[in-house]
Order: sequence, then C-alpha cells, then structure tokens
Amino acid sequence: MNQFHCRESLITILVISLSLILASTTIINAQNNSSSISGRVIDKDGKPIPDLKLAVKPVKISRGMEMGVLSPVSSWSIAVTDKDGQFRMDNIDPVTSRLIVYPEHGSGYGIKSIKFGDITVVSTAFKRDAPTWSGKPRIKFAPDEHLENVVVRVIKQPRHISGQVLLEDGTPLRNTEIYLTIKHRRIDRDLFFFSSGGSGGSSSRDVITDAEGYFVSYTIEDDPEGSVVVKYDGITVKTKWFKVKKGQSKENLILRLRGLEEHRINRTERVRAQQAMWIANPDNNHAYKQIACKSWEDAKEKAEEENAYLVAINDEAEQKWIESTFNERKFYWIGLHPPTTGNTWKWISGEPLTYTNWGASGKPDNQLDSSKEIPIALIFSTKKWMAIDSTNPMKQIVRHAILEKDIY
Repeated sequence: MNQFHCRESLITILVISLSLILASTTIINAQNNSSSISGRVIDKDGKPIPDLKLAVKPVKISRGMEMGVLSPVSSWSIAVTDKDGQFRMDNIDPVTSRLIVYPEHGSGYGIKSIKFGDITVVSTAFKRDAPTWSGKPRIKFAPDEHLENVVVRVIKQPRHISGQVLLEDGTPLRNTEIYLTIKHRRIDRDLFFFSSGGSGGSSSRDVITDAEGYFVSYTIEDDPEGSVVVKYDGITVKTKWFKVKKGQSKENLILRLRGLEEHRINRTERVRAQQAMWIANPDNNHAYKQIACKSWEDAKEKAEEENAYLVAINDEAEQKWIESTFNERKFYWIGLHPPTTGNTWKWISGEPLTYTNWGASGKPDNQLDSSKEIPIALIFSTKKWMAIDSTNPMKQIVRHAILEKDIY
C-alpha cells in the first residue's frame, strides 16, 4: 500500500472512531434513528463563509475505496450556511458518508479540514492523478448521533479544470463514469506573429460525475491553451480550445451529449441486423451467425426453427475462424454437452467429437445420468470451451449462441 492510501485509511479510521466517541457525549435531540450535524464553515483565515451549500453524501465503501453513492441526491441532507457561516443538517441516515460542498465538483470550493471538538481531520485530497474522492474524510454516523459545533474549513480548490456533462434535454449526467481527456498545447509563433506549429499533450482517465453532473480534474498543465474531451456510451463531445492563464483554473465548461438516444437505437438495430446475418466460411461451405437466447435449450430451439443447429467445431481451423469472426467479449453456447453413461461424445448435429479446445477447468466427467445436462459454452475472452452446469453462477450471463448450417 502506498503512502497516499495509508494516509487516507488513517483519516477514515480516525473519523469513524471519532464519531463513536462523540456519540457518547453529544445531546440526543431526536427519538428516531436519524442523526444530525451542525456547526460553521470558515475560510483559511477563519472568516465565515455565508450562502455556501453543504450536503451529506452517503457512499458505498469496498476495501477502503469509494464505489459510488448509496442513495439518490433527493434523499440527501442539504443545508445553506447563514451570514455567520452556521449550518445544520438533520434526518441523516446512519451510514458512512462524506460532508461535501454542493455541487461537489462545481462549486469551486473544497473542504480542507473538519474539526470535531479538539481533533482536526485534514483532507489529503486534490491529488493530481488520484480519484477525486481520495483523501477526503468520511464520517460513520451512528443511529441517533448528533455532532455539534463542527468547524469546517474550506479553501478554493487548487488549480483545476471542471465542467458539467448534460444530456441533450439538459438533464445532468449524474453519478456516472465518463472517460475524460484533458488536452493542452502551446502555440509557437515566429517573429512576424504567424503560427509556426505548436506542441502539447494530453492525459486521460475514468472520472465519475457528481450528483449534478459535474466533473473535475487536477491534471492541468502550464500550456496556455486547453481542451476537454468526454466519451460516454459511444458518444464523444469536446470543447473548443480555450485560454488557461498560468496558475488559474478553468471552470463552468458545459459538454452536452447530443444524439445519445439515437446512437443507442442505431446500435440496437445494428446488433439485430448482425444477429440476422449469416456469415459464410469459405473453407467448409457452412454459414454461421450469433443469436440472443435465454438458455442453451432456448438456443437449441431457435436453431431448429431456422433449420440449423448449435455450432459443431470439428477442427482447429474452424475454431480459429470462429474466434476471429465472433470476437466480441461474450459467452456463446455451442452444440455440445457430455453424453449419458455408456454413450460417446458427439455434437447435437450428430457429428462425432474429433477436436477439443477445453479451458482451464478441463473436460467434464462424461459418466452422467440422463437427467443431468451440462451444456458447453465458449469463454468470453479466450473462446476456450467450458462446461456450465445448472449450479454455475455464470449460466445467468450466457445469453448468446452460435448457429451453423450448410450453405448447399
């Protein structure tokens, strides 16, 4: 574990432990299981920050990492500071949460520290290449826990680029993973002020938008021009090149995902067309296609309706052709399952089993009762063969099959 994650783990442990300590000293004001937090917000010089919106964001935690939100924003506790920076939030669910400035990535402010009594927990966030949740203190609220006189110190977020991703109708793309690229360039000009080329680069990674569709990146260079590219579900949108003054941030960018629904419809139609299309293998004069199905039995019935059969793979050349033709990362049912006791292996087309391509689990036991059926599938990544019986959890995700028929 690196030093960065060690610090974050210590912060989480400290805050969780602290909340348990404070639970025994705070005054219980409510009679239900909801909790509350109150206090004031100040800047780096100790001056109160009025009209700042705060929220308690319930989060999912797995192995110390934040995996997303636990509930929609409509159920969060939200408050606005008064002229003295005071705030109070009630009806907080007793779960692990983060106190955030709202919207989290669109306000321009970040929480630097949270003071509980005599203990101050300092954020180690705003790292250049770290996830945007890393290093931010989390609070484990206990039932009927009421934290009072909490002092929240905020700072202007370090140099960054931020913006909001919207759907075509203006709805924010909330709490969604996008692929974000920050481009930068420096335009070189000659003595006559004509452009003479330039230099630059880019950095990309997955980023999760906040509850209002905002994103933030602290990966920003000193080059004077920048651009942002967002990719989501097959749609790419980018900003024009904009000026970035040295040492300053670029905020309030708007990226609208136009044509997303049309793209999804077209993609569905392409998949349907692909599933309806037979592809000829010139080496054996057979035709193949993939279909969607609910189970191995369903695939077998659909094959029979088309006067075809679930694919029978008779040699290495046919296996390699299938791998290159149906190269999507999917599981596919094929026309094979272990025979009953006393019978030999053969494909449901009637052809004998003359070639095998078993995966790591190997060939299944072929001494089976007639009531037990274990169909075979191609593994999604390697296209090796794998037996998947009724108790195998992967049976639920095998939703495609490959059919085969003679051309002539």
